[in-house]
Amino acid sequence: MTHSEPTTDKALIGAAGVHFVAAELSMRGLIALPTVRNTAGIDIVAVNATGSWVANIQVKTSRSKVSFWPVSAKFEHWVHPNNVYVFVRYLPKERRFEAFAESSDAVTKQLKRRLADEKRRGLKEWAPCWYLEQKQEYFAAQWAAFGTDVVRLRHTKRNGVFGS
Repeated sequence: MTHSEPTTDKALIGAAGVHFVAAELSMRGLIALPTVRNTAGIDIVAVNATGSWVANIQVKTSRSKVSFWPVSAKFEHWVHPNNVYVFVRYLPKERRFEAFAESSDAVTKQLKRRLADEKRRGLKEWAPCWYLEQKQEYFAAQWAAFGTDVVRLRHTKRNGVFGS
């Protein structure tokens, strides 16, 4: 491994993704608290300065430029208006992380749709994975907007994580 290549240690890659997300949220004026690594489901709790807004964040990190991320088989148990996934990937040529955000409800809907389609087609059952599909810019914009105006922003099923 050269200095410019990320580690292959999955635990360290995951920790780097969590710290990237926490640092970004802190720079946006939120209090971003990474949990201990054995906390089920929640990697970061983010709140605004008054405590009137909270988000529970599950971070999924890849060390390369992927277009899908494995998620827990228990994804249906993690649906809540305050629960958000942030999918992070490392861009080796640029030596930086890139992030995408989506509500737990929307992630669950995509996973159920994909799993049902795979079952219908007779494909082998694998770990559920969330895909960027053709919405990379949309998910990147959701991440860019996340937490920037938490007084106006609220979760709605129609508008995803950041509906007004």
